[in-house]
Amino acid sequence: MELSKKRLAALEEDFEDYCQIDRLIAIRSLEIEHPWRESDGNIGGGRASVITKPQESITLKKDADKQLNRLLSLRRQGDRAINRMNDEQLSIFSMRFKADDYYDWDIIGDLTHNSHSQIYRKRYKILELLAKEQGIC
Repeated sequence: MELSKKRLAALEEDFEDYCQIDRLIAIRSLEIEHPWRESDGNIGGGRASVITKPQESITLKKDADKQLNRLLSLRRQGDRAINRMNDEQLSIFSMRFKADDYYDWDIIGDLTHNSHSQIYRKRYKILELLAKEQGIC
């Protein structure tokens, strides 16, 4: 199956998220563990009739959270895609997604001595690895 331009852009965004996945997972976990609540004006109100187990409640909330599950799934898929990359693909991936400097595909092509069409074919193959892990193609 051929990947569309929109799908390729979404896969690039997934790889960008993957490069900061631990941070994104930690933030989402904290949001679940410590949700924002409006202040209660009923100070000293009645007692709760339900005995709660906070750890159990938090675990159930994390298991049911779609955003957290998507991030955890993306981590696994990204790990598997990177493990399948050859050395050249891994080098290109690092330049594009992990470098502090922003390198677009044409600059990476210049740095790796690849033409415009060659670097975009390599880009397609790198993104295709993630797409296969996600079950897209």
